[in-house]
Amino acid sequence: MTLTMERRVLLPARIDPVTPVLGEQLYALDGLSMGTRWNVKFYGPRALDCAPVRRGLEARLAEVVARMSPWEPDSDVCRFGRAQPASWVAISPACAQVLIMALDVARASGGAFDPTAAALVRAWGFGAGLRHDAPGFVPPAGVQAPANIGWQDLTLREASGDFEVWQPGGLELDLCGIAKGFAVDQLADFLLDCGLVHHLVEVGGELRGSGLKPNGQPWWVQLEGVPGANGLRDMALALHGLSVATSGDYRHIFVDAQGLRRSHTMDPRSGEPIGHGLASVSVLHPSCCLADAWATALLVLGPTAGPTLAAQLGLAALFVLREPNWREVLSPALQGLTAE
Repeated sequence: MTLTMERRVLLPARIDPVTPVLGEQLYALDGLSMGTRWNVKFYGPRALDCAPVRRGLEARLAEVVARMSPWEPDSDVCRFGRAQPASWVAISPACAQVLIMALDVARASGGAFDPTAAALVRAWGFGAGLRHDAPGFVPPAGVQAPANIGWQDLTLREASGDFEVWQPGGLELDLCGIAKGFAVDQLADFLLDCGLVHHLVEVGGELRGSGLKPNGQPWWVQLEGVPGANGLRDMALALHGLSVATSGDYRHIFVDAQGLRRSHTMDPRSGEPIGHGLASVSVLHPSCCLADAWATALLVLGPTAGPTLAAQLGLAALFVLREPNWREVLSPALQGLTAE
């Protein structure tokens, strides 16, 4: 489908244009990390040795995994979960940065996003633990918010450049709803440090673009569609100093013994998977880390509270609803960037 047949999201006026360098070559690198694929495209001098660039990108990804993965026993996340009650746990500056942003989103969303929801995610067969499709898995009976969840109980402090987080007892961290976006930002920042200004970065569907192509065009990308969403137009995004992240209730699901469809997206406030009519939320933001977290938070909030909060906070967000027929809701901030 050509771009002329799609709804377009234009360049935000607040971002100064970057002059593309004529004659540069397009390079593409990719690989596996964080349980998904990563892809990077960038323009650089001809005959550029990409080996150091690849090593630098892979090192940034490895650092995110080492600090924030619930499957790495020595990660900051896992060490915090094992820590004794009433103790301060040392964490890396990167993990502290992500936690600060996660807590900001948790506070602004009324707990719809909660970085302490690891036990809830595990109880429903997602995350690090017995999977929902494994023999012997039994989902929780009834609906109740676990006692060991509460972003309000997290306290961070900094002393002499080191960061610590308070473990009141029994709290576990889950940063999977924000870490991929942070990884995208890390890769983009590395490319900028290398002087490779014109680039597009993707980790597991979360994207960030910078600069322009030699023809003066930005990085146009197609927004992820919702399976079965008939009658909705595709949306093309110009990622020029912007990121986009999408959260959907359709990516990882199972049907329980009562025939209820259970999504991997949890509502930490109720203690169960979301079950409303909002299928997906996409958020545009300069920070992919915040776009990732806000896409999750707005999805959890649902088809009424989600768009209301996005409008209040000036977030550029697209909501795809199932009820009764497929329908889209664009936040005012996104409407201001959109051309038919």
